[in-house]
Amino acid sequence: MLAMAGCSTTQLPKTHAQLTQSALEADYFQVRIPTRDGKKLAATVYQPELQAGQSAPLIIATHGFGGFRAKRPLSIYGKAVLTGEAAIAAWKAGYWVVFYDQRGWGQSGGRVHMMDPEFEVADLSQVIDWSLDHLPGVSRLPDNSPAIGMIGESYGAGLQTLATFTEPRLKALVPLTGWHDMNSLAPNGEFRTGWGAILLSAGAINSGFDVGEMFAKPWNSAFDGTVSQDMQTLLYERSPASFCDKGMAPHADALFIQGFHDTIFAFQEAVKNADCWKDQGKDARVIGLQGGHVMPWPIQQWRGWLPIYQTEDTVYCGDYEASTTDVILSWWDEKLKGQESVVPQYCVNVTEERGLAIEEDLPPANRFNLPKSKVTIPLAGAFEWLMIPFDTGSDLFRAMWPGADLRDLKPNGGFGRPKFIPLYVVRGDDEVMLGTPKIDLRIAGTSSSNSMPMFVGVGVQHANRRRVRVASEQLTPLPEKGIYEMELPAVSQPLKAGDRVGLVVYGFTTQFPINSAFLARSATIKGDVWLPITREEAISLAPERPF
Repeated sequence: MLAMAGCSTTQLPKTHAQLTQSALEADYFQVRIPTRDGKKLAATVYQPELQAGQSAPLIIATHGFGGFRAKRPLSIYGKAVLTGEAAIAAWKAGYWVVFYDQRGWGQSGGRVHMMDPEFEVADLSQVIDWSLDHLPGVSRLPDNSPAIGMIGESYGAGLQTLATFTEPRLKALVPLTGWHDMNSLAPNGEFRTGWGAILLSAGAINSGFDVGEMFAKPWNSAFDGTVSQDMQTLLYERSPASFCDKGMAPHADALFIQGFHDTIFAFQEAVKNADCWKDQGKDARVIGLQGGHVMPWPIQQWRGWLPIYQTEDTVYCGDYEASTTDVILSWWDEKLKGQESVVPQYCVNVTEERGLAIEEDLPPANRFNLPKSKVTIPLAGAFEWLMIPFDTGSDLFRAMWPGADLRDLKPNGGFGRPKFIPLYVVRGDDEVMLGTPKIDLRIAGTSSSNSMPMFVGVGVQHANRRRVRVASEQLTPLPEKGIYEMELPAVSQPLKAGDRVGLVVYGFTTQFPINSAFLARSATIKGDVWLPITREEAISLAPERPF
């Protein structure tokens, strides 16, 4: 029976016992953990049921930007956010769990330092120190090191991947929707101002309006939409990329879980982290979901009731299927308890009900020539949200006439609606767009300066439908005239025969509201686009569970 206490702060005596001295009941309680600079971190300890002489691995859990810990099993984080769901599931499965508020958030003291190695990262080592000093019966691995895993989403994912380069006691990470290079917040130097407004609001509320760091240099350069070189450097330094590029090795194995519809950190952020881990001889596995950081409706489609952050409950991987929490538990059981390996190496949810097992890499893309096209900046796409009901009505009307969907590959839009330049017509229902699109584009136009901001993505116009949807809801800013050779965010998109796939160009988008131009200009775009379109059977692994 679980004891449902845990409201008041508990003072625990120090102990270094590797095995419990007496039986422990399943319980949870609140504690305060001191930091090196004299602050106190609020934490909830979830104590597993243990008999005398037993031990259990330890899971450290923490939250995303603007978040807070699961103070009790029946809580928002414990029931609705994957970090909390997995942490509570681990506790019920016999793990110690320490779930803490990072400094400046929730009930913890100190100021938010935006993932500073001297503060947030150092705090994690203090949490580990405190846990090993005060929790009886933390399991040891065969090399006698403590069996410690970790989980956290977004801000909490970045903390894990940074700390593992300097903290050898971490053994099994689960970074949820984190970053490889934090400059993903500002692709091509353009800050995601739509998300900036959301995170600033949420962060201000949960930090007690202590977000002064965001108003200090160099962070404040983001407020006009374009980040300074100093900020780009700082973002890079607080990223796993900076350690990987130096050839440094992480200490912990990692299960990277990332979403294709995540409009802050694209899916390839997890892929790049996994590549770094593998290059250094560590075990790294990748689970691709559809959800992640999701902007408020109607900017983005919701896949659950929780605003801002949503993930699926189930991982599909060919014939392998398991709840997302069970996948995470299986990972920890393998790494911290020595149990059988059952977690796939590379899994991708193509939809919320179907997925593929991938061998090593996402499939390559095919090259298409993009003809010269004109776009009116910033009007292209500015009124798209007004056209949704008209599109829906016309789709119903068109569906009454068989064969009405006879289209050729002609561009459309570019004034009030986004410019859609179709490049490919899908031939069969077994085709899928899965992988990383690329562009080699030349931007020109009537602007007297270099500024010519537009936003591009992969567009899909489903057969017998009028509206063009952005694949995985991802748009990338191209802020100036010139040549752009780069990757676009990875996509996972099922296709049907008759669907048209191409490049979609916006002059204004609510994902980057401050970054758009405010004077009407005529722009031109041409070049090449690579689209990762293939047949499912060409990329999926055989069903005999080759992982």
